[in-house]
Amino acid sequence: MSEKIKWGLNFEVFLLILFLSFTSNTYSWEKYEHQILADLVFDSTLSFCGINFNDSLILFSGKTKNIQISRMFWNGETFGKISATFSTDDISQSRCHIRQNTVKQQLKALSAKYIDEVWERIRNAPDDVKSVEVTTQNVVFNYLLYHIIALRFAELSGKEFQDNEECLRYSLVYEAVAQSYLSDSFSAGHLLLYLSDFLAPLNGYNIQIAHDFYCSEGVYVLNARGDCWRTFGDELMQWYQPTFNHVFEACITSLLEILLVYFTSNNIEIPKPLSEWVKSIDSEIKPGELAEHWIIKCKGESCYSDIKMPALLCIPMPISATWSVRTKEKDRYGIHKRKHYPQLCEERFHDPDVNEIDTEFLYTRNSIPDWMVPEFLPNDSLQNLIRYHPDIASVRYMQNRFLPPSYQGFLFSTAGAIVFSNNKNNFGASLGIGWGFADEFLFIISKPSINVSAMHIFSDNGEWIIITDMRFGINIPVYDFFHPQVDFGYSWGFQSPYKGGAGKFAIGLSSKTLPLGFTYAGLTIQLKYQFLFFDKTLHYPLLEIILH
Repeated sequence: MSEKIKWGLNFEVFLLILFLSFTSNTYSWEKYEHQILADLVFDSTLSFCGINFNDSLILFSGKTKNIQISRMFWNGETFGKISATFSTDDISQSRCHIRQNTVKQQLKALSAKYIDEVWERIRNAPDDVKSVEVTTQNVVFNYLLYHIIALRFAELSGKEFQDNEECLRYSLVYEAVAQSYLSDSFSAGHLLLYLSDFLAPLNGYNIQIAHDFYCSEGVYVLNARGDCWRTFGDELMQWYQPTFNHVFEACITSLLEILLVYFTSNNIEIPKPLSEWVKSIDSEIKPGELAEHWIIKCKGESCYSDIKMPALLCIPMPISATWSVRTKEKDRYGIHKRKHYPQLCEERFHDPDVNEIDTEFLYTRNSIPDWMVPEFLPNDSLQNLIRYHPDIASVRYMQNRFLPPSYQGFLFSTAGAIVFSNNKNNFGASLGIGWGFADEFLFIISKPSINVSAMHIFSDNGEWIIITDMRFGINIPVYDFFHPQVDFGYSWGFQSPYKGGAGKFAIGLSSKTLPLGFTYAGLTIQLKYQFLFFDKTLHYPLLEIILH
């Protein structure tokens, strides 16, 4: 075997090892957060309602006798473990908001007919838990669907002639899954990801980078109750108290809804703390009537806009500007609390000065319930209202909501060349794949990558050449758009005079990343001159477009 062939094989092994070392990362580290949160929510809610439990059993009041349920609800897993088990597919449309859509908009597709169809199927096959998820829908849709199934199992326990332990158990199983979606709906990475473009399957690594960026960067959000805060994401959920407080309250509220339906449908005395919680929602409605509102036939949008299910009102949506209204209620320091309303895109529903306001996150008037629009809107004198009214302020939230596409991950390339061969100029074309390691490395190197491409020369011989290489740029700007690019590698030819192995070298210019706008993918253009050192050197200029 020639020295050139040996070098080429060693280079291929090096590329393979390097590729595997950069693609072996997994992203399951946030799973434990779901388990810790769900178990904490479960134990806290049981304690709040005065329900007795220990490490192995839970004791619920029944119509005729107490019901003992093992803490291992399903497949030997606890409430928290079930929630964590169903949270593994972290980056998918079913676990993310639809970017720039309100909670009301995201629930529109959940019809009463569809809920009834799923319920009838699951009622007869309750262990088919995973089948409830609708992968093409969003995180709010899937949370409410699982939650309604859990509510109906809780109601069904009261319709049996005997205390129905199984119905209560399945109610808790489906609620555990629902809470995995509910907690994800508070994560900044799940609030801002854009997953609906057709290139998403090709740039999964970029989507992961965007998810992690948003989780760390955070996003300003607003819920239907008028609370406004900055929420973060995975691994920061417990670290940042405002985020944790809101998601913890939402999950407890969701579980309290389950317990209220269970107690009222079984005609069991409602624990006093649970009864007080009902009064805090609506002092004029009876607990049984409130529970009925949550389980009667209704569509998803109605649960939010009309019925106002308490847990749904906790779910946030990203905002870029709000109306901040001072209320009469005071905090423990004697300062008036403020309630926030979203500024809207229609004229006279947002601050007259939209400078530095991200207008793409100003929602339409019909995308929110009527009660989320303050009484002073619309008004012709908004500017005077903001300037002189002591209780009203316009607030704008400035942050980076658009992450440029990364060069990391899979690369797909196509190129054209003018090949100088045998005193003739022939056209050559190539297709390739590769892996990008970083956008920058040590501040000097840019866009290092490994690549494999197949090139065809349109000549009388119709030569085919396989080319492998390692590439990197040098961070020295050229006209502020390009930087120098260097390639080195190895190639194999299959037709004479370019047959056998040969070294490869190229030098040229590489552009900045060109975002495509509708996806996390981007384009890089490389213009270079390439040499293949066969017995007869093959050289040519090459224009290459790389999708990444």
